[in-house]
Amino acid sequence: MGESKNESSKSASQAWRKKPRKFAPKSRLGCKTCKIRRVKCDLSWPSCQKCQSTGRTCDGYNENALSLITEIDTNHHKEATNRAESYGRYNHCITISTHQPETWYEKHHGLVSGNLDPFMILPVAGQAQGEAMCFFEYISIKHLNEHRPCESWRKTLMFFSQTVPSVRHAAIALSLVYRNYLSRDSMHQPQPLDDGLPDNAAMLHYNRAIHLLLNQESGDNTETTAVTLLVCYLFTCYDHLAGNYVQAMKHLRGGVELSRNIDEATFSNNQSTYDDAQSLGSRALIHQVTKQIRRLDTQAVTFLIDWTPRDIQETLRSQLPLGGAFPSLDQAADHLQILVARVMRLHNTEQQMSLTDETPPPPTPSLKDILLGQLEIWSSLFETMLQESGGSYVADFETYRLVSLLRLQHTIAWILVSSYGPGPGREMEYDNYLPQFQQCVALAGDVAAAHEQYSGSLQPTFTPEVGIVPVLYIIGVKCRHPVVRRQVLSILRRQSIREAIWDSISAARVVERVIQIEEGGSEEEGGMTRSMEQIVVWQRIETMSWVQSAVRLDISYTFCGLEGTHIESLMI
Repeated sequence: MGESKNESSKSASQAWRKKPRKFAPKSRLGCKTCKIRRVKCDLSWPSCQKCQSTGRTCDGYNENALSLITEIDTNHHKEATNRAESYGRYNHCITISTHQPETWYEKHHGLVSGNLDPFMILPVAGQAQGEAMCFFEYISIKHLNEHRPCESWRKTLMFFSQTVPSVRHAAIALSLVYRNYLSRDSMHQPQPLDDGLPDNAAMLHYNRAIHLLLNQESGDNTETTAVTLLVCYLFTCYDHLAGNYVQAMKHLRGGVELSRNIDEATFSNNQSTYDDAQSLGSRALIHQVTKQIRRLDTQAVTFLIDWTPRDIQETLRSQLPLGGAFPSLDQAADHLQILVARVMRLHNTEQQMSLTDETPPPPTPSLKDILLGQLEIWSSLFETMLQESGGSYVADFETYRLVSLLRLQHTIAWILVSSYGPGPGREMEYDNYLPQFQQCVALAGDVAAAHEQYSGSLQPTFTPEVGIVPVLYIIGVKCRHPVVRRQVLSILRRQSIREAIWDSISAARVVERVIQIEEGGSEEEGGMTRSMEQIVVWQRIETMSWVQSAVRLDISYTFCGLEGTHIESLMI
């Protein structure tokens, strides 16, 4: 009896050994700083968010840390796939990634069981694809909509990249070309896609996504449209990052045209026609991706002289709300985006005629006055909204960065409209806006500092959205104050930032060349001017454009009041 009791007691004391242990990240995966502090690291990459939240400098990870994290992520996907296969034999429902709770999709999109067919988590085929998907989740998605972050949109991207093959291959292609972009030094430039193995692998997934998209089963038209728009968005980002700007614009225009063919009533009509859960889920996705694509379309006018966004070509009537303030920061950003597109359209039309030696038309006072009035109304509604918020927008890190960016874009748009007019005197007119230019540089410095904190390092970054780079370029070529110009160069050179076609390093190179031409030589040659007044009218560059290749910039420019176009090539 005694021996039996001892055995049972020993068995009970060791019962915990038979229980399966739940996985938990060990300290060997954490960053160096968290290891020293002996605290649990959140494994954020490239820097730990826990370190940033406590004001510490993250010392990064060991060389094999990312591969270990990827291995864990791969095991999670495999485990989720096994559960999905066994569960899917008896239930027709959506299986969410193990990274998200099963109720996430219903909460954020109003979807119910059965929407968009019984999706299953796609298995990870090989370590390379697992690493690419890990990179897409932790790096690529983080920066795609950095300036106007939307958590539900990021979760949508991750969900469909895990469940729809064509979206998955498009996401892998984007992450591979992004990772190759980061592997270059800070003086990176886009390179042809056949220069290296990472880009060749990216092209394989790119073509595979196209093949799957063209051969997807015909069924619910809204589901097909939703997936097509999502792949179109990822392809636009991919080709921007790869330097295929013409192809990127084709994808963007195709996505805009496809979204324009969608009946807008499907997003607001609640009749029984739309009670089908599958169609409801597809339309929810269409609404999300259409918003992103049209945002990129509106921003394209900032880097293409002959581009007319679809959202502004029909009317110039004010679309500003009638109340005393914007209801949200996101709506304020949407309205300003349209106003900036209208301003750039007016500015670029004049520049296009100057480059082709055509006589610019006389200014349209009514159009100029309309835009100035709309910008003034926007500013009043925006500042009232900030006052009514009680400082909540300024207190939050992400919203503070967006507030600074919106003020920056509004101010530069106001300068461009206010200085618009005929004759060579308009270049001298920019000198009157020195206080506004100085304000813009201060705001750009705040946004750049916030971007550096957001990215966690001074590594190159990419986003398809337009932020501070085109604004800094405009300041650098239009504000002739020597101190302001060099402050612009300092911000552009500090971190390599890609915003769609805009590249901070290329923009800095062009601004440097403008300074050399207008100030009569480089600083090393003692040619730095002391004041704006020293640069006479005929010495000022009126229009500037450039074509970017892998190793050089081909620039074309004209002088104020003089005929002829000058062409140069700048090595990067």
